[in-house]
Amino acid sequence: MRRPELIRKIYIDKEVKDGELARSIRTKLAGSDVIIEEIDDSRALLDTYQKNGNLFEKDTLLVYNFQGRFISSCPGSDGMICCQYFVINFGVGCLYDCHYCYLQNFLNHPLMTLFGNIEDVFDELHRRIDGKNFHFRIGTGEYTDSLALEPITGLSSILIKRFADISNATLELKTKSSNVDELLSLDHKEHTVVAWSLNPQNIIDDVEPGTASLEERLQAAEKVEAAGYRLAFHLDPLIYHDNWEQNYHRLIEEVCDRVNPDRISWISVGSFRYSPGQKEIMQSRFAADALTKEEMVQGSDGKYRYFKTIRESMYASVRKKIKQTNPKLFVYLCMETRRMWEGVFGFVPDSAKNLDSLFDQRRHYMDSLSDGVTVTGTQPK
Repeated sequence: MRRPELIRKIYIDKEVKDGELARSIRTKLAGSDVIIEEIDDSRALLDTYQKNGNLFEKDTLLVYNFQGRFISSCPGSDGMICCQYFVINFGVGCLYDCHYCYLQNFLNHPLMTLFGNIEDVFDELHRRIDGKNFHFRIGTGEYTDSLALEPITGLSSILIKRFADISNATLELKTKSSNVDELLSLDHKEHTVVAWSLNPQNIIDDVEPGTASLEERLQAAEKVEAAGYRLAFHLDPLIYHDNWEQNYHRLIEEVCDRVNPDRISWISVGSFRYSPGQKEIMQSRFAADALTKEEMVQGSDGKYRYFKTIRESMYASVRKKIKQTNPKLFVYLCMETRRMWEGVFGFVPDSAKNLDSLFDQRRHYMDSLSDGVTVTGTQPK
């Protein structure tokens, strides 16, 4: 796994040098040989790197003052069934280099960045959720991996501690890393779900360079389960390949053998997909890659996916295996059509609100287990 020790230099904009994130970084790197430099103008720094032809630098990090919105609804695609999920954007760029990553399609600056004004994140969060009669699911990791840099930043630890005192929200941290040691002693109050994107090891080897191995991810999941966290897994993207069914079935068996299924909040399933223009970028960066050689069809949202028959076969097989392994597990499709839901599940969520109620059912079931209360008839199908 590509470790955060790869970072050799961190620029911190003077506007955020005294913020909680900057203080956390300095504490964690005290005594290390990582260069930390304060700068006056982050935009000028990025321009300099671009003019010098530096792209996708993995050894340098920029922490600066972000002036935009931090929290947004999950950017679901037109014509697809979506749930009422929110995302916190705390940075852009990733230590890893997954071949299918959609960041390739729009990332236009050369450095990984984190937003140093983390205090503004919580101001915006409280304005959005305080006093609402609704349980928010809020994730990180849309534009970066949630835990890839945790050992040197402590950013997700800051989030976990804040969410522990928020009664109407669950934080989800999505990762392909095994960097969980910093989380184990935190008082999270079960308000954080630690989630992994999973694929069979042969797929990790082929198209997820730099990420933790499957074994490392599962070991990390065991650690956070022992520390009382709830878990989630994302079989997304499913990659069509020789022996895909055998490989994904074995993966599901291993997950349920290694962790208690009653600690799994949800499992999402989605297929490999890409936006217009991304195929050419992938082909130029990974010429030998088999991902772009499969026949794909463009959907109503403009994205390219495997043919419906392939997707439905994969989804149905994976869902059946999950239910055979543990019938109580909550499984849902990510970024898929009403027709696909009907074919795989036999029903279609009427709305995002309707789908969100299934998440609530699973959460209440897990709450009942934590409280020692027996609840029947509340498990989503």
